[in-house]
Amino acid sequence: MNAATQPVKYAHMTTKRGRTRKKLITAARDLIYIKGIENISIQDVTEAAGLATGSFYNYFENKSAIIQAIIEDFDDLFATSLNQTRAKLNDPAMRLSVTLKYYFTQAQENEAWRSFIISAGLSDTHILVQSSKECREDISAGKKGGRFRSENISITQSLITGMATYVTLEMQRGNLAKSAINETIRHVLRMLGLPDIAAKAFAEAPLPDIAAPVREDLPTDENIPFRIAIDRRSVNRDTHLTSIPRPR
Repeated sequence: MNAATQPVKYAHMTTKRGRTRKKLITAARDLIYIKGIENISIQDVTEAAGLATGSFYNYFENKSAIIQAIIEDFDDLFATSLNQTRAKLNDPAMRLSVTLKYYFTQAQENEAWRSFIISAGLSDTHILVQSSKECREDISAGKKGGRFRSENISITQSLITGMATYVTLEMQRGNLAKSAINETIRHVLRMLGLPDIAAKAFAEAPLPDIAAPVREDLPTDENIPFRIAIDRRSVNRDTHLTSIPRPR
């Protein structure tokens, strides 16, 4: 993260600076959906946002910086959606299991995210994953409560994050089946000291209904392969939060 993107990220959207930054992020995201990153310029972004070209550099250094800001915006949306459910889960094992499964599932099924990283040329490098800080907090809470075992929380978190990153990328590349989600969660919980029967039960438990960012023109569809056709991304819609019911 660079200095141009970090300070304003948390600016309230009612401030002029916050609103202008959000306009640029939204305009860039929608143009990337429509044209792909290689076919848009900074001038295209500012024109779509209704701003002078020079204003872009008050917020971002270059196109890479605004792409990173869009990714962070997605991260915030997913985390905010999930936190409402996480707050209701008292069992650290259930909280971590639901969190891992949510990110695994959204990375494969969420069309707002998938179509963005494909159009931005990032599908082989960028993933959705729980933040390292939150993962450490979950491990620490589980250890304090006697639910988890870990001799070094930072190393344990690195192993979990690394495993989640690898499995998600391999699923995106078509090298692993969706069954890898439950198997990975099961192995993580076993690593944290849960008996296999409990780890398996948590891993196989269905996700509750959790909100997620969606694009109305690209609804979640399990039958659409990850590398969706470009004509599915031709409609310019905003990203917002909605509840996605899970199959019963």
